[in-house]
Amino acid sequence: MTHMNDPLRPVADAYVAAFEGLSTAAGHTRRGPHGAVLAISGAPVAALNAIISPSPDPNPDEIAALAASEAPWELPWSIHVRGTPGPLVTEVAARNGLTRFSTEPLMIRRPDQGMPPQSAVGSLRVRPVSSDELDLYARTVAEGFEAPHETFQVFSNPSLAKVDGVTFYLAEVDGVPVGTGMTAVSEDLLGLFNISTLPHHRRRGYGRAVTTELLRAGHAAGATTSYLYASKMGEPVYESVGFRTEEYMTVITAP
Repeated sequence: MTHMNDPLRPVADAYVAAFEGLSTAAGHTRRGPHGAVLAISGAPVAALNAIISPSPDPNPDEIAALAASEAPWELPWSIHVRGTPGPLVTEVAARNGLTRFSTEPLMIRRPDQGMPPQSAVGSLRVRPVSSDELDLYARTVAEGFEAPHETFQVFSNPSLAKVDGVTFYLAEVDGVPVGTGMTAVSEDLLGLFNISTLPHHRRRGYGRAVTTELLRAGHAAGATTSYLYASKMGEPVYESVGFRTEEYMTVITAP
C-alpha cells in the first residue's frame, strides 16, 4: 500500500515521531530501513519502550532486526503495529517472548469539528508546565494512572522540555494538581497523550475539560486534525468532544 492510498499514514508517522522525539531526549532511538522505529524511553513500562511500525503492512524482518539490535533487553518492551499483526510479525514477537496482545482505538478529530468552545468546570485551570516542574508533572501522571512514581519518572527529565512541538500540561484546582495532559504538534496534526485525572477527582468533568483545553491550544498552534490512542475508560469522553475511532493499534508485550 502506498502513502497515497493510506490516508492514516500521516497520523501514524506523527505518532512515531512523537515517540522518537521523547525517547531521543530521555533514552535512545534507532530507525529501520522501512520506517519502523525503536524508541527506548528508559521507563520501566513496556508501552514506553517500543518498536513501532507506521505501515499498515509492517516488515517482519525489519522488526526482528530492531529487536536484535537491543538484545539482551534490560527493560520491559513492546511491539506496536497498526491493525491486526500478520503471522510473520506474530512469530517475530513470540521468538522474543512477546505473546500478549491488546488493542487500542485510534481516535481522530477532523477539521470540520472546528475549535471546541472553552471549557468551564469550576475553578479548574489547565496550564503548560516549565522544565523545573516536570518532576511534579511526572508524579501527577503516575498518580493519575495509579502507578508507582518510578513508572513515569522518565517524564521528569528536563531535556523533554526541549523536544520540538511537545508541551506538558497540569490541570489544577486552586493550585492543587488534579490531572495531566501532553500534546505533540506536527504541522497540522495534534497528538494527545497522558490525559489523566487523579482518582479522588474523577467524575467531575475534568478529563473532558483537559481534553478540550489541549485541543484549543493545538488549534491555536495551527493543528486542525487531532489524534489519540484511547483507553476503554476514556473513549466516551473523547467521543463527546468530536473524536471518532478510525483504526486500531495492536500492542504486543510479554505476558
